[in-house]
Amino acid sequence: MRQEARMGEDVEETKSVSCEQAIKELFLYLDRALAGEPLEAFEAHLRNCLNCCDRVNFSRSLDSFVKERLGDVPLPQGIEQRIRRAIDERTWEG
Repeated sequence: MRQEARMGEDVEETKSVSCEQAIKELFLYLDRALAGEPLEAFEAHLRNCLNCCDRVNFSRSLDSFVKERLGDVPLPQGIEQRIRRAIDERTWEG
């Protein structure tokens, strides 16, 4: 999807949802919890937004890395929420 994404100020008007909204829906998308119109709008946004496309790719890579390292070991209570919160905070910084 990253190959199709574009970067630049003129892309803003073609986005179906804002970057702020896309970030809020990122984990729903990764968990395959988006469907129908929200899913279509999110994917349309990714086709036009290089930054959000990179966020999705990074999150997928991080998920794969963690799953490979941990295997079937259960995560400590609350760790997933702490990681997601840290990613969200980092996303807003920069």
